[in-house]
Amino acid sequence: MGTAVSDRSYYGRAVLKEPVWTPEVALYFWLGGLAGISALLGFGARLVGNHRLARSSILASFVALLGCPPLLVADLGRPGRFYNMLRVFKPTSPMSVGSWVLTGFGGAIGAAALSELSETLLPAGPPAALRWLRALGRPAELVAATLGLPLATYTAVLISDTSVPVWHEARHHLPFVFAGSAAA
Repeated sequence: MGTAVSDRSYYGRAVLKEPVWTPEVALYFWLGGLAGISALLGFGARLVGNHRLARSSILASFVALLGCPPLLVADLGRPGRFYNMLRVFKPTSPMSVGSWVLTGFGGAIGAAALSELSETLLPAGPPAALRWLRALGRPAELVAATLGLPLATYTAVLISDTSVPVWHEARHHLPFVFAGSAAA
């Protein structure tokens, strides 16, 4: 006749596979939140005329961002996985959206930080070949501020998209928690 069917059941097995969270993930969450919110706060400071706070926030944002790509690659296991996220934009994937936000934010905050540093290091004005750098500074700050909040909160969407029920149930609240935590 036929072969015997083994009686397989989930009894005695863990319902969930525990996610693996290494220290790199927590540090990435913290640095990404710090970088994103600092850019947003720096832009707000610039709008109200507090240029000293704006400068400090932009530079702090840039320094915090420097740690994000290596930490993300360390979590993914190899650089190719990060580049694969950039190959195709998938709006339904928090990891894909986050990779694109991180990349765009990095370019914008890098340009804004270079502009700030050029004003400090070259107070008499940059050589003619570098004048474009100062002109690029304010628009770059606007782009960084626009991408700052998504950078600070996409990780909340990422963890709520896992199989951990408590994180999934909090999916509507976690982005606010992450933004508030980053701003604190």
